[in-house]
Amino acid sequence: MKGETEDLRGCPTAFECRDRLPELSRWMEDDLLKELPIWQKGTFDRGKEYFDLDNPDRGPFVAGGDEGPITDHTYVCRDDATERAWAELVTWRQPVSRAQGEAIEMNLRELGAGRERSAAGEGRPLPPI
Repeated sequence: MKGETEDLRGCPTAFECRDRLPELSRWMEDDLLKELPIWQKGTFDRGKEYFDLDNPDRGPFVAGGDEGPITDHTYVCRDDATERAWAELVTWRQPVSRAQGEAIEMNLRELGAGRERSAAGEGRPLPPI
């Protein structure tokens, strides 16, 4: 992705740092980037799942709690992201089969994440992943 890592803590979400995350910005819509808060703490929380925006090929990982201080601050914690944004994030630069895509879509529907609501409260289906 980048030759060097960056400290994105000045950005509340990936949306505010989209100019520093051009590859991710091409992959995801702005509305979903807004649903990916940048991890602000100095260390990982044990047992929580994270995604490294500097190293997307790594995929999601669970912190053991013994990783030491974070130095690059380009992570998203699954607990902080919406299910829809997380589902799209973890497929970024990952080969996903048709069956896996259907399973992700089914999980989103079961979680009730299959419809977006406007400010007026009108639901509309989300586009397929």
